[in-house]
Amino acid sequence: MKYGVHRMTWGKYFDPADLKTFFEQAKATGADTIEFRPPDEALNGDKAKTAEIRKMAEELQLELLFCYGYPLGLDMRLPDPFARQYAEEHLKRAIEAAAALGGTEIGGVLYANWPTDYARDTITPQVKRERAARCVESLRRVMPTAEDYNIQINLEILNRFENYIINTVEEGLEFIRQVDSTHCGLLLDMFHMSIEEDDIPAAIRAAKGHIGQFHVSEPNRKIPFHNKRFDWREIGRTLREIGYDSTVTMETVMTFDDMATYNFRMWRDQMADPSLDARIEAMRTGIAFLKEQFGQN
Repeated sequence: MKYGVHRMTWGKYFDPADLKTFFEQAKATGADTIEFRPPDEALNGDKAKTAEIRKMAEELQLELLFCYGYPLGLDMRLPDPFARQYAEEHLKRAIEAAAALGGTEIGGVLYANWPTDYARDTITPQVKRERAARCVESLRRVMPTAEDYNIQINLEILNRFENYIINTVEEGLEFIRQVDSTHCGLLLDMFHMSIEEDDIPAAIRAAKGHIGQFHVSEPNRKIPFHNKRFDWREIGRTLREIGYDSTVTMETVMTFDDMATYNFRMWRDQMADPSLDARIEAMRTGIAFLKEQFGQN
C-alpha cells in the first residue's frame, strides 16, 4: 500500500498557483501520494504548464492522485439530457487532464454534484431509482474515454446527509455492476462508512477487487489516532487480507477556514494550533501512525 494526503488538510493554505511548495510540503509529511483536483491549466489543455507540474511531482517522487467535482448546475442526475452531456464532457476532460499529468486514477462523487441540497428537493424511492439510472447511463458514455487513457474511475460512496445515489458498499457494487467497465471501481471512505455500514471490515471484504482508493480519517474527520472509535489495526489487516495494494489517503478536515470546509459542515477548529507548520507535523504523525497500524504486524 501507498500512503498519502488529501489537499483538504491544507484548508486555506492551499494555493493552486504554487503547486511546487504544495508538493514539497506533502513530501515532508512522508507521503507517497498527494490527492487534489486537476489544476485548471491541465483541464484547459495548457500542455507546457501541465508538463511542468508533472515534472515537479516526478522530481519529488510524489505520485499524483486526482479527485473531481462538477461546477454548479452540471449533474448526471438531471432529467435534461443536454445538462447531463455537459457533465459527461467535463468528466472526460478531467480524465484527459489526469492522464496528461501522469496519473492513473480519478475519484470522487463523479456521478452527481456535491453536496446535495435537500432543502430544494424531495427524494423518494422512485426518484432515487430514476436518477441513479441516469447516472449509470452517463457514466457508461464516459467509460470508453477512461479506458482509452487507462484511467481508473473510482466512485465515492457517501453518507446519506451528503448524497443519496450510493450510500453503502452494497449499493456501490450494484452501481458499478451496471456501469460494467473494468476501469470503474469504488472509493471507500472511513468517515462515510462509520455512518452507513453495520460492519466496516465485512464491507471492505465485500468490496474485494473493486476498491480503487481508500480514504481515512477519524469519525469526526480528524487525522487518524485521535480517538478509539476505529480499530485501525483491524482495518489494516482486512485490507491486507483482501490483497488491497493501492492508496490509503488521509482526507481530514481540521479547521473551519474556507469554502470547502464550509461544505463539510466543519463549524470549529479541531487543532489547538491550526497553523500550516502544525498541520504538516500532524499529517506526518498521522502517516507514520497509519504505516505502523497497517503494516505486516
